[in-house]
Amino acid sequence: MTATPRILAAALGAALVLTLTACGGGKGSEGNDPDGSAPETPRLGPIDQLFQDTYGGYDQDQANADQMRMEELTAQCMSEQGFEYTPVDYGAMNAGMVAPDQSEIPWGTLEFAKEWGYGITTNPYSDQEQAPVDPEQQFVDPNQAYVEAMSASEQEAYYLALYGPQSTQEYVEGEEYVWNWEEAGCQGYAQNEVYPDSMGDQGSEYTALMDEMNAMYESTMADPRLAEIEASWASCMSDAGYPGLAKVDDAQAQISAKAEPIWNDAYSNMSPDATEADYAAVQEEINAQLAAITTEEIETAVADFTCRDDVKYTETQTDINIEYQQEFYDAHKAELEAWAASMADGGAKG
Repeated sequence: MTATPRILAAALGAALVLTLTACGGGKGSEGNDPDGSAPETPRLGPIDQLFQDTYGGYDQDQANADQMRMEELTAQCMSEQGFEYTPVDYGAMNAGMVAPDQSEIPWGTLEFAKEWGYGITTNPYSDQEQAPVDPEQQFVDPNQAYVEAMSASEQEAYYLALYGPQSTQEYVEGEEYVWNWEEAGCQGYAQNEVYPDSMGDQGSEYTALMDEMNAMYESTMADPRLAEIEASWASCMSDAGYPGLAKVDDAQAQISAKAEPIWNDAYSNMSPDATEADYAAVQEEINAQLAAITTEEIETAVADFTCRDDVKYTETQTDINIEYQQEFYDAHKAELEAWAASMADGGAKG
């Protein structure tokens, strides 16, 4: 199974549908059942279900074992290149970390919008209690001291051996990027050894299928029924005091456009000698500037999701997606199932 952008885009397309069907609208005004008792179960099309079955399982222990195997192979390869490399135990590092729990309110619902807006200038994780970090469990790269003791030319040779020439290639917009493990140094070699079906271009036989799938997802977004429902949403938003919007994403995009410069510009003038206190001061200023947008964000999001529910946007979009998916699945059933089987054999491992 190749990891080319075409296939990744198709996977992301399916993931987008899963997100949309899970995140809003539905039958209740807040994405709940009509009585408001529980979140509505997302409706999945046959391709949604195929991707969920293919990618849905995740075995942390197996993933840790695979990662450690790659580290050991990387160390072996680096030794053959004349360098030392100490395998990094990422599994142990992750075991010492506690991931924050998100808000219990489902993202992409009116209820969430009332509390957090879009989650752009707000932090739905802020009320979660964080476990204290044990200083002894903080990550320290075991190779850092070894690399820092090298000269600049030695470091360049070290990273070339570790990551390969492909890591230094500049991305050219419009050109397709295809992963080639043979040009990715010792890490590419190790990844190919552990995940041979997910590296390189072995899955090119599915490129045409994924191209067609991408086109199918684009067709769902261009369906006249969706354009009609978006026009109704835009009219609803105009009545609510938000004129000039055309697409459902436009409301959130306006808030993002105000927030992004705050993040992007905050550290642009930082001195290389900036202290921890300097960074803390900048973060405080960022928080203050974001907070000034929060009321607008929440009010916009509440109007947005209220209008989505009023015009049944998510419900209609889900209907359209499922219809297109069913047609595509019926026409490509054998190819899709063969692709899923190839992933189960190795491409989706870990």
